[in-house]
Formats: sequence, structure tokens, C-alpha cells
Amino acid sequence: MKNPFKKKALPNSQVNEEQSTTNKKVEKKNGKPKSPKPSTKKDVGKTSSADSDQAKKLLKRKKKKTRVKKDKNAITDEEGRCNTDDPIRKKKKERAPPARLVAATEAAPNDDDQAGGELTKEQIAVLQQVLGLKTQKQIDKFKSNFTKEEIAKVKKNLSDPSKRKLLKQKNANVASGDTGFAKYSGGPQAFVGLDPSKWRLKKYRFDGKSKCEVTGSLEEINAPIKEGVIQFITSPITYLAMMFQTNMTQYATEKQKYTLLNRMGTYQYRPQGTMDADDPNAKGVFTLLMWTYQNLPPFPNNELPMQARDQYTDDMTYQGQKLHYKTPDDVPVLPGRGMAIGDAPNLCVIRDVDPTDVYQGTVGDCWLLGAISSLAEFDGAIKRLFKKTKLLHKRPLPGPNMYSITLCDLETWSPVTYEIDERLPLKGDGSGKLLSCRLSGYGELWPALLEKAMAIHCGGWDAIHGGQCTHAWSIMTGCKYQYDINRNPKTGNFFALSKYNPNKRKWEKHYNNPKDDPGNNLWKSDWPKEGGGGSGEITEDDLFRRLCAWDDVNFIMSAATTGVGGESSAGEDPGLVADHAYSLIESHDNVAGTGIGLLKMRNPWGTGEIENGEFDDDGPGWDKYPQIKNELNPRQQDDGMFWVTREEFFRFFPTIYLSASNMTEFCED
Repeated sequence: MKNPFKKKALPNSQVNEEQSTTNKKVEKKNGKPKSPKPSTKKDVGKTSSADSDQAKKLLKRKKKKTRVKKDKNAITDEEGRCNTDDPIRKKKKERAPPARLVAATEAAPNDDDQAGGELTKEQIAVLQQVLGLKTQKQIDKFKSNFTKEEIAKVKKNLSDPSKRKLLKQKNANVASGDTGFAKYSGGPQAFVGLDPSKWRLKKYRFDGKSKCEVTGSLEEINAPIKEGVIQFITSPITYLAMMFQTNMTQYATEKQKYTLLNRMGTYQYRPQGTMDADDPNAKGVFTLLMWTYQNLPPFPNNELPMQARDQYTDDMTYQGQKLHYKTPDDVPVLPGRGMAIGDAPNLCVIRDVDPTDVYQGTVGDCWLLGAISSLAEFDGAIKRLFKKTKLLHKRPLPGPNMYSITLCDLETWSPVTYEIDERLPLKGDGSGKLLSCRLSGYGELWPALLEKAMAIHCGGWDAIHGGQCTHAWSIMTGCKYQYDINRNPKTGNFFALSKYNPNKRKWEKHYNNPKDDPGNNLWKSDWPKEGGGGSGEITEDDLFRRLCAWDDVNFIMSAATTGVGGESSAGEDPGLVADHAYSLIESHDNVAGTGIGLLKMRNPWGTGEIENGEFDDDGPGWDKYPQIKNELNPRQQDDGMFWVTREEFFRFFPTIYLSASNMTEFCED
């Protein structure tokens, strides 16, 4: 019998056409840039993002770094500057990369802690349904053997390799105990604070059809169904689902087999056409058992009550398709309410903000997610956007949740607050896949909620399909001082562009919707005072020195693989994405006294990193220069984070974006 679990998972779609590279950058407490001689308008080429086909090639393991930071409230002053005039410049403080993962994993429970003991009503119902335990006497007999010792014997017997067949290897980047959690649900860190009473054991009949964005390991076990049921109902943390041919229980025990789907590494598993197994009219060749952690109580028909809805989500569209309510089942996701998103004990809004919390969904907005990831170096800057949300650190609450997110209206340079509900939109193609970005690997909702608010602010999901990192930073920080830095192909030197018009001595008009921006309103600009100031073109050496200086004063930076005129440079390394924006996390010169300059980059997809670099995860540079490895403490994690040398950076990333706002006050201790 064909195993329906072997159905190919939907591709981990990463994004298509996105990221126009007409980017500008913000400045901190400087006044307007010095007015150079009247200059000519420059039209900067557009950057789109890469096809998802290229994303499939990008499976390599990288490293991770976390920051610490501090919160403030003001957005801008009357001149459009960020109010970040803290005389004490606090250095971004680095925690040990796996610290929060290690701490979470050590505190996580396991299935053996809870095996045995009193059977729940749901477990008894499964036993009655699957094993045919009809009478109370039969149930009592089974209970008498339902001890930790007996369960351990069954599991030990089933661990025999001769009985197990791996149908699908879990994604390589999830195979290690300290990688992959930021992308996929089900890691041990997800079950810290587990409340056993919130587990729901469901049983269905179905024909084996399912949709799943990412599938973990599938194991076929040649053993009696009875033993499989014991193993499954006592292992909710390990296994998400168990499936077998319904009439398999009538076979001789030596011919029985079943399939287990591991929870770790599985993201958004959605069986199709299921019917309650207790329904006398239930149809389907297969029986499906599923463990769901119901963090929050569900709403009837999985629909948020009308009075608790915001004014935006019901009517959302993307690429010409209405996203929701075309059919009765076509409803947006309510995280944590049993809809395969956020169904874990660690669900929260904000915990420990980090660039690796951001994982792009199916919208072509790498420019936005890259900008958010860069901003996430500074916890306080993200938390400030949610400052008007009441009881933020207690949410999501059991009842309907509403979130207040404050952004900057670029047409008036004044704050505007959006009240959005907890619903996250799905794609409008019927796939059931999440449209917005994923939750962080630590159950945090803030990236998806912020992206939703940004889409509303900019004019809809289509409005953010392609855009500019600096546009996002202006909206999230309220600062005008955004810089686009490009190489002059004739001289090989670099020039800076901003929206300050030196001829009229005023700023060009800004727009909330990036599609309304004409794209030709950038002017050659003086360089930010921090780093050296000055005007005109500068050399590669000088620019790298300034990148390090800007990192020291906590400016926000990113870079793109597309140069002036749209010419992409990413083809030189198979791990990099053409026409794509990356966060620039750190810049270091003369690392450990070696004379080598290194920069840390991050792909907003949360995967896909340089593969042939001198200091890629398994690059030769780490062994050649152990002192660099000791100083930078690289981690082999598939979180989209990677290191490049100074030379590689300028070869692969011809466009650099700078938000010249000193974010020191947002560093949290």
C-alpha cells in the first residue's frame, strides 16, 4: 500500500521577485548633509529577489549571534532625526551564540517524564477505537500494564533497527541538536513550560492526502499496531502523527506496520479531507492519530468573532487574489489555537529579540525582512514599536488578541498606530500555506505581526512585494537620513545617495507605499559625519573603514547582490541569491591581529549562505587562522548567518544600505 506520508512536502518557498535596490539610509543626530555643489539626479537600479528554485540549493549550515539592547519611546525630532542622543555609546553586547537554545533545551521536558500513569479520556478513546477495547474489563486490563516499565519495554523493542525503515530523512539542517530550531517547529525548546493538560489527541479517517511546508523524518515501523499505539500515545513531544491502513489491525501481527511523523523538523502539517474517526459515516483508507498542543482555546469554526476583528484582515489581497473567506474553510490562521501554527508552550509575542528571529514567508519582501532583521540587533527598537500594546508580555491571551503597532507616517513624519488582530493571512491559492513570515524558533509572534502592520501601512501585501531596506528603516525608526551606497563602474570608487536635494536644500517627498516612489529622487550626498564625513567618492579601503566605524556607533546596515542598473553579482557563489538583500550584522577590521577584515551577513530567508567563501561554515580560513575562530566564535547553524572577507563582500555586494541613526539607546543590558 502506498504510504500517503511519503507525499512530497510543498517546497519551502522563499520568495520571488522582490527588493528594489533604490535604497537610502538614515542618520542619527547629524543635521542635514552639507550641501555639495549642485548635482545630477541619479536613478538607482531595482533589485528583485531570487526564485524559490535557487532557494532549494541553499542548504548549508551557519552560525548565529545574539545581541543585547535598551528601550526608548520617541520616534523623531522636528528635523526628522532619531532622538538617540545618548552621550554614552553602548557597545552591542554579544551573548554566546547557542545560549538561549542551550538554556531552553536543558529546561525542556521529554516524553519519558510523562509516560505511564493514568490514561486520559482521549487516550482511552483511541485505544477503544484502534485496538477494539470495548468493555471496561478490557480497558482495566490494559491500564494495569500501562506502567513506565512496560512502556519502556515496548519502546526498547521498537527501537530495533531491523523493525524501522526511514522513509524520509529529516532536513539536514535539523539533524543536529543545536541547529534548525529557528526555522522549524518541534524542537525541545518549544516545550519549556509544558502543561500536559493542553495536549489534544485526535483520531481521524482520511485518504492520506496532506500538505506540509517542511516535513520531518518519516519512519515506517514493522511491528504490531498495538505496540505502535502505546509508543505514540506516550510520545507527544517526539511524534506529531501516526498513520496506518485502517484494516491493518485485522492482519497477522507479524505483517502489521505503521508510519510515524516526527514533530521535530515538521512545519505546518495539514492533513486533507479528514473525518472524525468516531463518525459512523467516516470514510478513508487510513487512520490518522495526531497530537496537538492547544496553547489557547479555539474559536468556533476557527474564526475570530466579528467584534474582535481589525478593519484590515478580512479584505486582504495579494497578486490579484482575495486571501480569505472564498470558501468556508478559507480562514486566516489563529496562532496557538490548533491550526498548525504556534501550537507549542513557548508561544509569545516578544521574548529575546534577535536577527535570527526573522524568517521570510511567501511574499517577495526580502528588503523588508532584511531591514527588520538588521533592526532586531537592537531589542529596544523592536519593542518600542509595540509599546502601546497592553499586557504585551502576557500575550497571546486566551481571548481575542489585539496588538497596537506604532510606525512613522512618511508623508507627515508623525507616528501612526495600527490596531491589528491576531490573525495571520494565508496564501490565496488554496495551498493553506502561511503568507506572512514564520514565527521565530522560540515561538515569538513579533516578526509576523510587524510584517502584517507594515503591509497595512504601505498599502497592502502587493505594495511590499519589492521595496527598499531604507524605506522600511524610515518607517520603523522615523529617520530621514538613509543612504544608498554604490560603486562607480568607471572609477571603482563609491558614492553615497540620499533623498536630500542639495539644489533646493530640502528633502524630496517621501511615500508610505514604495510603489508610489518614483525611484529617481536620490541625490549625491555628503557622507555621514560618523566615520569621517566629507563629500565625493571614496575608495574601497576607506568605505570598509567606515563600515567598521558605523558598526561601532550602532548604525543599521544591509547590502544587496544587485548593483547599479540591476546587474547582479551573486552568480560567483552558488550559495548566494541573485537580486537579494542581506542584513549586515557586524564589520571587523584586522581580526585578532591578522590583518584580515570580516563581515557577518544574514539572509532573511533564514537559510542560504555563502558556500565557497574562505570563512564559510567549513571554510579553510577557520583552521588557517585559529585566533580568528577563537575571537569570533563561529557556529555551524543553518540560520542564514555567514561570514565573508572584506574582498568577498565588495565582490558579492555592490550595493550597501545605511541607516545613519545611532541605535545605542536601544541596546539592552
